[in-house]
Amino acid sequence: MPTSSVRRASAHSMPAANVSSQLMGSDTRRRRTDAPILVPLDLLRPTQGAVGMRAVAAKREKVARRAECRTQIQRYLEKRPIPAVRGPDDGYYIIDHHHLSVALLQNEVTEAFIQVIGDLSGLTRSDFWRLMAKRGCVHPFDHHGQRIAPSALPGAIRQLKRDAHRDLAWSVREAGGFMKSDLPYSEFRWAQFFRSRIPRTSVLRDFEYAHDRGMMLARSEAASHLPGFDGLRL
Repeated sequence: MPTSSVRRASAHSMPAANVSSQLMGSDTRRRRTDAPILVPLDLLRPTQGAVGMRAVAAKREKVARRAECRTQIQRYLEKRPIPAVRGPDDGYYIIDHHHLSVALLQNEVTEAFIQVIGDLSGLTRSDFWRLMAKRGCVHPFDHHGQRIAPSALPGAIRQLKRDAHRDLAWSVREAGGFMKSDLPYSEFRWAQFFRSRIPRTSVLRDFEYAHDRGMMLARSEAASHLPGFDGLRL
């Protein structure tokens, strides 16, 4: 990546440290290895196949209030660096904040700060995806919830498609149907749970009905194995 494409964050960010493939340990998603850098969003690579557009819309509203002021949006983004792993061809593979990234693009914000948490650029592409899967840093499913090869994931943020059931999972969580979880891709697990019980056509044609059905299912014993389950208290 040309050096002109990235800029370092201000001095209050995390101190620089050596980056190595050994960093891809059990706590990969949370470990920081360098100061955040400002990168064009079009250079970021997704590690999931879809997003929920209702969640994107909610984030878009938050971004819109700041996007017109360069200083405000920069401060907002600097406090929310996108975690990324440097992969083959020196690409930045983001492992969180996909919805925020889409929301930024929809607001015509072209750059974001990323936090490089690991460097796997020395691996072959197949070894890279194998290790990313082992560490829980990739969700290789399309917008219908069908498993795909990691190589078939979208090559850019703009190519992420809408998963209607991911929308439903977000809506149910926002309404208190289950608690937010720090586990990777936890809301996609809820989306798959709803997908097997609520047809996609129902979600698209009558979202209110699908939401009510989802709230009921979220409180059922069938959902008790899912992260953030809170049905017993309800």
